[in-house]
Amino acid sequence: MQPLIIDDFIPEMYQKSIKDLLLGPEFSWIFAPYSVSQGSADEYFHIPEPHKEHIQFRHIFVYDGEIKSEWFKFIVPLLAAFESTTGKKIKSMYRIKANLLMPQSGTPVQQPHIDGMDLESGIHPAVGKTTLLYYVDDADGDTVLYNEYFTGEPIGELTKQQSVTPVKGRAIIFDSNQLHAGCCPVSSDYRLVINFVLDV
Repeated sequence: MQPLIIDDFIPEMYQKSIKDLLLGPEFSWIFAPYSVSQGSADEYFHIPEPHKEHIQFRHIFVYDGEIKSEWFKFIVPLLAAFESTTGKKIKSMYRIKANLLMPQSGTPVQQPHIDGMDLESGIHPAVGKTTLLYYVDDADGDTVLYNEYFTGEPIGELTKQQSVTPVKGRAIIFDSNQLHAGCCPVSSDYRLVINFVLDV
């Protein structure tokens, strides 16, 4: 499918409540020393510009179909908006997580990846699933979408399709196995997104 980019994906009151929750003092974050994967995907595909892994903070709402967070109910409006926008019923939730990135030294571009990619096992659960990427706040640190889709076979050099700038309330919906890369913020204090991988 062609990526869908939708502004004001949910009403302002929900945008505000989600932002307040994720930036609030009671919300818990887990430190991760990498943003995408512990492995390298260079044998499968590459981009000519420099890229790197970044440290990142995460909060897991759902993993492998199981709700893991007491705060899950606050993001349900995003699932309802997904069904309303696409006309598709969500069969199951593979993974839902929030990612918090702050400015870091070096290149801002992350390693290209598909959502759910497991380099060590060779399992690629992203094939056949749909990603909803929701921007919690305005920031720099674009999401780069590439023209290529990964199914486990080597691709070679990736070609850029488009870049999407984080805007509060904006969402992107695309196939989970479409290659893409996030970018670290440079001028903003943080980049905050919620990433959904869904079966529809």
